Amino acid sequence: MTMTGAEIIAQGLAAWNVRHVFAIVSIHNMPILDAINRLGKTAIIDVRHEQAGTHAADGYARATGEMGVMIASTGPGTTNTVTGLYEATYSSSRVLVITGQAETRYYGKGLSYVHEAENQLPMLATVARRVESPRHIDQVAEALTAVVADMHTGRPAPGALEVPIDLQYADGEPFEFPEIRQPYFSVSDKDSDAMRKMVSDSNRRIIIAGGGVIAAGASAELVALAEKLDAPVLTTVDGRGSIPEDHPLCIGNYYTSAGIYNSLVEADLTIAIGTKYAIGVEGGGIAFKPPGKHLQIDIDPNMVGRTHRADLGVIADAKAALSDLNAGLREVSGNDAQFNDAVFSTRDAVHGAMRKRLGPDFAQLMDAMRKRLPRDGLWCRDSTIAAYNFGNQLFPVYEPRTSINPSSGAIGPGLPFSIGAVIGSGKRGLVIHGDGGFMFHATELATAAQYQIPLVVCVFNDGGYGVLRWLQDTRFGRINETDLGKMNFALMAQSMGVPGERVQNVEAFQSALDKAFATDGPYLVEVDMEHFAPMEISIMPKNKPVDA
Repeated sequence: MTMTGAEIIAQGLAAWNVRHVFAIVSIHNMPILDAINRLGKTAIIDVRHEQAGTHAADGYARATGEMGVMIASTGPGTTNTVTGLYEATYSSSRVLVITGQAETRYYGKGLSYVHEAENQLPMLATVARRVESPRHIDQVAEALTAVVADMHTGRPAPGALEVPIDLQYADGEPFEFPEIRQPYFSVSDKDSDAMRKMVSDSNRRIIIAGGGVIAAGASAELVALAEKLDAPVLTTVDGRGSIPEDHPLCIGNYYTSAGIYNSLVEADLTIAIGTKYAIGVEGGGIAFKPPGKHLQIDIDPNMVGRTHRADLGVIADAKAALSDLNAGLREVSGNDAQFNDAVFSTRDAVHGAMRKRLGPDFAQLMDAMRKRLPRDGLWCRDSTIAAYNFGNQLFPVYEPRTSINPSSGAIGPGLPFSIGAVIGSGKRGLVIHGDGGFMFHATELATAAQYQIPLVVCVFNDGGYGVLRWLQDTRFGRINETDLGKMNFALMAQSMGVPGERVQNVEAFQSALDKAFATDGPYLVEVDMEHFAPMEISIMPKNKPVDA
C-alpha cells in the first residue's frame, strides 16, 4: 500500500502525538490538511494570520513542553511565519513550520510560478536551526524526521520543512517513524566532583534559574537543592515558575534589579542553571556579573561562559545536573544566616517600593487578576507598560509553564501566545496587552471565538505606544509617532463574537473579571487608563551602554 507525501506527514505528526496544529489553508498545503483531517489524530486550529499562528504554536510549546506546529503556504504565507520563528529561536522553543513549495519541475527556474520562493529555504535557515526541502517522494519522511529530531537535540529550537506541492500528491512507500526523545546529557564524574566541592566550600550561595530549568522539567530538583543549601533563588523572566514565587527562598525575576543585586555582591558562589544571561536593553545587564565563584550549568556548550566567565562550566541537562548535586551533597551546611536575611529584607523592600509605584488603582487591578486566576492558570503578557511594571516581576507565578511572555521583547505576540497555550494545556488563561501591541493580532479574537477558548483578554488602553512615549518624553522632552488614537476594543471584540466591556474604575474592573471568569469562552476587558490613578513608569533606566 502506498501513501501520498501529505499522508506521510500526517502519519509522522500522529506518531509523535502532535495533538493540535495551527494552520491557514492554501492551494500549496491543502493535501496536508486534508490528510490530517482524514487520519483524525490531530486537530487543526484555523488562525487568521501566519505570524499569529506561529506565535500560537510557540505558546503551545511553552505551556505543554510538546512540539508546536504551524502549517503555512509557500511564499507570502511562509514569510509571515519568520517573526514567529525568530521569537521561538530567542526563547528556545520547539516550533515546527511546515510549508509548501512550487512543483519540483518548476522550482528554481524563475518562471514566476504562483507563490514560488526560490530563496525560502535560506530565509528560513536564518530563524530555524534546521530546515529541509525534499526533492523526491522517498525523501519526505526522512526530511521531516531530521528536522524534528534536531528540534529535540540539546537546547530546544525551531525547525522548518518545505514540501513541493507535487510531492504532497505523489505516492510513496509507508514509513515507520522513530520515537524521538530528548537526549539525556548526564554529568561526568569529574564535573560531579568539582560541583560538589565548589558548593561545599561556600556558604553564601545564590541560585539563578533560567528557562532551561523549566525546559528540562527540573523544577522539583531546583527546589530540593535550594532547600538543601538554604540558598536564595533568583529567576530570569523565562525561568519564572521554576520555583513557586510564594516559596520563602524565592527572590523572583530581580537579578538585574540594582537594589537586589547590591544585596548579593557578598555571595561567594553563583549557581546558574539554564540561563543565557540576556543582557537586556542597551546592554546594561552585562554589568551584573555573577558574584563570587561562578558555576554555570547549561545543555548548550555555546552558552557557558559566553556572557560571563565561568569558574566551572558543566554541559549537562539541568535535571541531570541538579539530581547529581542533590544526591552528592549529603552533609552540606546551609547558607550564612546574616547573608540570607539581608537578601530577603532587600527583596521585601524592593517588592514594596515597586508596588507603591503602581499607585492605588493598578495595584488593585493586579491583585484582582491574581485572585481570580487559578494557581496553575496561564499568565501571559505582551510587551507593554503593565507587563514591565508588574506583569514580569510583581505578579506572583506559582508553577512552571504558566508564565509566557515575548522573550525577544517583541510587541504583538501576547494574544496568539495565550491562545496556543490555552489550547495546548487546557487551562484557563489571562493575557495582558497594551493597545498598540494588541492591534498586531487583534483579529485572532475571531479564532478565540470560533473555538470558544477560555481566555480573559485585558487590554490596557492609553491610546498609543505607552512605553516608547514615556522613553521619548524622558530622553528628548517630546514625543513623536507614538500616539495612535483611542480604539474601542470592547466593540471590536463584540463584532468578532467575543463579549467585551470597557472599564474606567477599579470596581468595574473587578466586576468585569468576575463575568469574564464565569464565561466558558473568551472575554475581553478594556482598561481605559486615563481614568485610573497613574503608575510611575520606571522600566528602562536612561543610561549609556556598558562596555563588555
